[in-house]
Amino acid sequence: MNKKRSAPGTAVVAGPSKKRKMDNVQKYYAVQAGFRPGVYLTYDECSKQTAGFKGAVFKSFTSREDADAFAAGKKVLTPASGPDKFYAVAVGCPTGIYTDWPEAAAAIKGVKGPKYKRFGKRKEAVAYIRQFGNKEAIEALGEAVEERFEPPAEKPTKTGSKEATKEAAATEPTDGVLRVYTDGSSLANGKVGSRAGVGVFFGDGDPRNVSERLEGEPQTNQRAELMAMLRALEIAPMDQMVQIISDSQYSINCVTQWAIGWKKKGWVTATGDKVKNQDIIRAVLDKMEERTRAGGNTYFRWVKGHASDRGNVAADRLAVRGAKIGVA
Repeated sequence: MNKKRSAPGTAVVAGPSKKRKMDNVQKYYAVQAGFRPGVYLTYDECSKQTAGFKGAVFKSFTSREDADAFAAGKKVLTPASGPDKFYAVAVGCPTGIYTDWPEAAAAIKGVKGPKYKRFGKRKEAVAYIRQFGNKEAIEALGEAVEERFEPPAEKPTKTGSKEATKEAAATEPTDGVLRVYTDGSSLANGKVGSRAGVGVFFGDGDPRNVSERLEGEPQTNQRAELMAMLRALEIAPMDQMVQIISDSQYSINCVTQWAIGWKKKGWVTATGDKVKNQDIIRAVLDKMEERTRAGGNTYFRWVKGHASDRGNVAADRLAVRGAKIGVA
């Protein structure tokens, strides 16, 4: 099945009998943009021309004529119905979005810590690679995808200026993705008398911004980080796609990876201990599921903390300010 894409694989996985029939069909791998454009008879040959090539464009055909035309840059008519499965390989060799499971499986074979998942829509597969893939994996999807999901340019503003009072249009791009920065802070973290704060940054002067004390105990940085994510999801429109941007790998891993195993084990760790901060983690998961049912998917992106990311710096300041609330 033909479909323009940025990674190899175009055949839709079918049942066993149909799959055996498809295995006997000669495939032609057409490389339109790669190290050496042309038509190749095996996936391995095709991969050598596309792996590591930024914005590679290639796909497989069962017709040599169609493959030649595609490799030459000509438009090849495709069926109106596209593939119903997209396999996102965020960590593999090579990374990319596949519509053929055997090819996706080949991309993760022998890879330490592969990261992949099946989706019904290509945009969901793209978002998955944006969340879990490195810079090279994201760039390999092509310039158009990179521009669509790249955070918008942010203009420096002065506190108290007219620009600073405007709602953050820069952090809510036209692609419909609402990007929210979250952070937590704990003064004297881990010590008696510690005070934690929550920071959520929607944009300069945005009334939805949050700067508040963390409720309950313990007053740790990890709980504050997780609470900031929960508060962001509570405030964001239920039916809007949201990307939570955080410098806490712990928090992101809790709600995107580790929680899967914790659920199966009854929220205990491999050593039999109760999962710390599970009250907030489970609340975040519940909110994510609620938002998904309403049509608003939730994604996460990690950024280096206390660096040059203006949104992260703003969220950190809100968190620190929240931790100081009530201090004389």
